Amino acid sequence: MELEKIHCGDALKLVGHLPDESVDLIVCDGPYGVTDQDWDRIGDIQTYNLELLRTFSRVLKPGGAMYLFGKEDCIDFIDYRPYLKLNARIVWYQPSRLAQGRTNYTNNYDLICYFSKGKAKTFNLDDIRVPQLVELEHRLRCERVPSVQNGTYGKTRFNEAGKNPGDVWGDIKQLTYKSKELISRDLLNTIQKPERLIDRLVRASSNEGDLVLDPFSGVGTTWAVCRRLKRSFIGFEMNSEYIRIADERIAAIDRAAEYELFT
Repeated sequence: MELEKIHCGDALKLVGHLPDESVDLIVCDGPYGVTDQDWDRIGDIQTYNLELLRTFSRVLKPGGAMYLFGKEDCIDFIDYRPYLKLNARIVWYQPSRLAQGRTNYTNNYDLICYFSKGKAKTFNLDDIRVPQLVELEHRLRCERVPSVQNGTYGKTRFNEAGKNPGDVWGDIKQLTYKSKELISRDLLNTIQKPERLIDRLVRASSNEGDLVLDPFSGVGTTWAVCRRLKRSFIGFEMNSEYIRIADERIAAIDRAAEYELFT
């Protein structure tokens, strides 16, 4: 299949055209099974996600990574172990959500499930470090304990470049109506994710020249990030209008890069 392109069609069918073990990273922001929108009506979300994991594991290289987006129950009650290894459940915390539950606690997060095919071959920690939140004096005091100075936790010492972002991400905000990168209000909180969020995933689990697959490409956020980070890309999307928007988005990035090159 042609690279640097979003192909129009059903992801579960189009992926059959990709060779075995040909993809380094999959960013899978598909149906959540929680809205009435046509693209989100998939029946049982666990059954659906198990099929995604089974199907896409075929094209993932050994050591390659897959990030699966969803709500709190997106992989409950399924056995994904024959296909991929679950490394972490990342909580993308969004305290600014307007919804307020009246009979239960309001959901303020999405899950990003981080899988790999066997042991992950790539994790570029230095590319995704975030500022230290702990006062330096307190941090240094903690490092004086024997288990850090001489034992198991010696590698946890203070790093001036920042720290591991951990598995709860509250530093990347969801898009709002005022976000400059928002393509359309119709895409808010459903189709379009912030570029900073996808950027962290791509930087962490791929290197320049690696092939990244986005099977639910929407308006091309993963493609845009890959273009800037010099990753190869291939995507699938059912909505032809979204593909048109994504093509225009990438063309604008290319024009901007060309302008910078000659100025």
